[in-house]
Amino acid sequence: MNFSRQFLPLFAIALLLASAIVFVPVSAASSMNIVVEADHNEYSFASVNGTASFVVTLTNDGDSDFDSVMMDASFNDESWMMDNVTFTYSGSNSTGSIDLGSLASSAIAQVTVDVVVGFGAKVDMSKFVYMDLGVTADGQDFDVSDTVIVVSNWVAYQADFPASPAVNTYDIGSNYTYQIMVENIAVEKLPGGGTQAVDIMDSITVQFGGLGGWTISSEDPAWDSFQGGVLNGLSAGQTYTWDIRVELSSKVKAGSADLDFQAFSVDPNDPFGFPYYQPFGMISIPVSASEMFGIKIDGAGSRTVDLSAGASIADWTVRVTNLGNTDDDFTINWDSQGVPSGWNLNVDTSGPMVTDSISWNGFYEFDVVLSVPSDALAGSTATFSMSAASNGDSTQTASQEFTAVVDQHYGVTLSVDSDSKQSKPGEDVDFIFNITNTGNGQDNYILSVSGPAVWNPVLSQNVSSISAVSVSQFTMTVSIPSDRDAGASSGDIEVTVVSSDGLSTANSTVSVMSSQVYDIGLDHVSGSDGVVSVTQETQILLKLNITNNGNGIDTLNLTMTNAPSWASLGADTMQIGRGQTQALTITLSPDAAALSGRDYTFQVVVTSADGSEYTSPDFTANIEVKETSGGGEVEVEEIESDDDSSTPGFGLIASLLALTTLVVLRRRA
Repeated sequence: MNFSRQFLPLFAIALLLASAIVFVPVSAASSMNIVVEADHNEYSFASVNGTASFVVTLTNDGDSDFDSVMMDASFNDESWMMDNVTFTYSGSNSTGSIDLGSLASSAIAQVTVDVVVGFGAKVDMSKFVYMDLGVTADGQDFDVSDTVIVVSNWVAYQADFPASPAVNTYDIGSNYTYQIMVENIAVEKLPGGGTQAVDIMDSITVQFGGLGGWTISSEDPAWDSFQGGVLNGLSAGQTYTWDIRVELSSKVKAGSADLDFQAFSVDPNDPFGFPYYQPFGMISIPVSASEMFGIKIDGAGSRTVDLSAGASIADWTVRVTNLGNTDDDFTINWDSQGVPSGWNLNVDTSGPMVTDSISWNGFYEFDVVLSVPSDALAGSTATFSMSAASNGDSTQTASQEFTAVVDQHYGVTLSVDSDSKQSKPGEDVDFIFNITNTGNGQDNYILSVSGPAVWNPVLSQNVSSISAVSVSQFTMTVSIPSDRDAGASSGDIEVTVVSSDGLSTANSTVSVMSSQVYDIGLDHVSGSDGVVSVTQETQILLKLNITNNGNGIDTLNLTMTNAPSWASLGADTMQIGRGQTQALTITLSPDAAALSGRDYTFQVVVTSADGSEYTSPDFTANIEVKETSGGGEVEVEEIESDDDSSTPGFGLIASLLALTTLVVLRRRA
């Protein structure tokens, strides 16, 4: 059994990795393109008594035909016999070499080369054996690059090999799971011919290459967080699978990288104990680290200024550190309102400054100098602050304060995203408040709210801790009672913020209004299914109950769809109050042209003031033929419907519409 027969079926849906060489002889009229495919690049794997396989594709890409094409193999080591090399082409095979016959221009020939690793063939410590394949076409030699037989009892690969797994993008702390497999490919020769899989005792190790910032772990007891995966032998034909977890555990440079694993083993039966290292590339996991931005600023603090010798200075060295994983620059703003008149600060506080580009893990430094005049009184203070923001991600900010003999002062402002909002009854409305600490130090604020209890105003928090010259947000949620009419107002709801000094306060007043809900219900009147029979040249009335299920007065537009020309509505518009039901009259007056026996099905379409459309249940009118009779008889036809008790406020008119008597004078035809 050879490795390609054991290993490649695992990847039936993937292409073999190929190395291709094009050889063009002196004559421009003839040319041969030769592509060799193996298990991994130029490598094919097999154990002693196993078979390594290669697929060679020859393409005549010249202008002339080849009459005779030959292929052979050779080794530098005579212990590797040509009889162990089998060429298979077009259903036939040959050992040592093969005659492929002719190859016309643009024709393709594909040859399988199987190499049996015979017992007694010499293999050096590297376990790599180089085989030369030669191609001769009409006397012209076309050399093929070295093919390599890797003599090993096992092979290790990531589960998607030869393809690469999907590239996952990592943030710090995120992780994804992959599989690494180790397959026992060792076989022994049977007395009657053929081979069978055998156990191996090789000590096999799979280790991560150790790219910084990435952590590899597994819950498998055969995987150690430091040594990697270690197997002490495999049973015959066994494939061992590790589920490993790859995690970005610390900051790495943004962008793509390959996590390579090295697989190696020591054969306990090898008297020299030299390790075998599998070629790189079969256990490689592509990853991508997403961009992250961050900032740290240092250097501020309190300074004591000694004026005993006259005017003096206080100085600081400020460092802006890029905590991100990609190049970035930063915008710095200064607040120097706390610097007394006559004191001179050497930084430009009139507008923002932008640092030079700072590499990841780099920093930018500059000096800040405050000149203090000699006539400054004892206890005088100066305070100023700086804030810096990443230009790659403006949400990443930092600030710091500089003090020269300073006492803390307090202040607060409060703003809200809107003074008033509206929504539907039963829904919640959120107001977003910004608290700004206008003082020069950390401050804790007590938050409170007052307002109508039935509207249940609730703050997201009762205490807020905010750094100097910084802003924090909190939310107030107001629940609109479900029974409120459209336009109902909560009245004033006041939010108050009190600084920790007990003196600095700010408040804001908001209100909530109930918006209108539009919802119209359409039904046949009680006892009716909307189906009637009507005789030509007679008249009948139908009714449709319209109910306002919303929370306010609605103005409706009324139309019909699919209706015959002799059907009409009793009204084109209607104003209806909350919870009210009104009956709409539909008059059917078929003329003699109305088709007898035909069913006319139509609907009423009601449009609310907000543009919402509602379609009634079907109405169906069946036309009956008009009968003629002598004399001037008068025939009375009655069509009844039950009184709709759900229609308030319509009294006698609604009752008369519910029971309509039509008197039709029939004339002699």
